[in-house]
Amino acid sequence: YQMISGLPPFRASNEFLTFQKILKMEYEFPEGFPSDAKDLVEKLLVLDHTKRLGASDEGDIYESIRKHPFFEGIDWDNVWEQTPPTINPYLPGGSFEEEYTVPDHLEPGLGKNQLVRLWEMDLSTSRG
Repeated sequence: YQMISGLPPFRASNEFLTFQKILKMEYEFPEGFPSDAKDLVEKLLVLDHTKRLGASDEGDIYESIRKHPFFEGIDWDNVWEQTPPTINPYLPGGSFEEEYTVPDHLEPGLGKNQLVRLWEMDLSTSRG
């Protein structure tokens, strides 16, 4: 879920509320989430560990997970020798259409103008 959406499936303002969402299995898929990935996540995010995909597999290779349609085309015997794919972040409306690149003129960190704006903010009224 997180590798595709960029966010964890269970999110809340604190750990207790996050845990409550886990217990209630309260999560949503963002628009554009691939259907095979959605099916895989739904079969793995199951509270009863004995009912999760792969739970009843013999041995340690989790054949039922490997055979899931999400992993179609994966050569499991040679996966360690394969070149990893380009990572494209999930950006609604375009993440599956083009490769993400950072513009050349951007530099990491904050410039003087951004720092001044931060210093001038009244953080005592923030609702973080």
